[in-house]
Amino acid sequence: MPRFLKLKNSLLAVAAFGLLALTHGTAKADPISVCTGPGCSTTNVTGTIVAGNGTVTITLNNNLTNAQVVSVIQNVSGVYFQVSGYNGGAVSLSASNSTQSTNIDGSGNATLAGAVNPTGWAAGSSGSTITACVICAFGISSPAGPDQTLIGGSGSGSYANANGSIAGNDPHNPFLAGTLTLTLVVPGVTVNSTFSNVVIQFGTAATPPQTQEIPEPASMLLLGSGLIGAAAGFRRRFAKK
Repeated sequence: MPRFLKLKNSLLAVAAFGLLALTHGTAKADPISVCTGPGCSTTNVTGTIVAGNGTVTITLNNNLTNAQVVSVIQNVSGVYFQVSGYNGGAVSLSASNSTQSTNIDGSGNATLAGAVNPTGWAAGSSGSTITACVICAFGISSPAGPDQTLIGGSGSGSYANANGSIAGNDPHNPFLAGTLTLTLVVPGVTVNSTFSNVVIQFGTAATPPQTQEIPEPASMLLLGSGLIGAAAGFRRRFAKK
């Protein structure tokens, strides 16, 4: 992977995934995977995206360790995607929950604060692009943000390398931890719908991706697996938000 020189306040990465044939009438989970930096030390996100009848369900995990977490820019703050069958109707978030949340004090010590349901995330769309977000574009208002971004690590113990954008930063605390599950109402989607242009947003600035029309399934297979898109090299120190 090429080395980049600067990390901006928002980091977008495309989670490219190979799409297999769907069993008729049965929802299938397609994997999401984003990994940047040596040993996946800059971002490391996995999850699934599943089409149902009129719904899309997304699960996300931020797999960074406590020691790898340095800045809020590594936290997941949104996901964008396109899905076949979407008819342009109003998109909404019907459910959202996180298995844990955490508060991190000025010394980098984290204390678990329990599950969060709902999370304060929101959902909406612009053209064919759909988003679930806590830092939102498209004029979408989130009840949370800039807190409730999804942090890596266990959510407890020491975050020894966390800088001032995390440690003791009241606007950014608390953080979601563990598995984040989002269920969207998406008109026109069926269990046979397919996804494209799935993009994970990091940090505290909303930066929607530039997307094209949904490709045919055969073209989507060319995406393969791994990471395509914008990522940046990682610096140990960042200015306090």
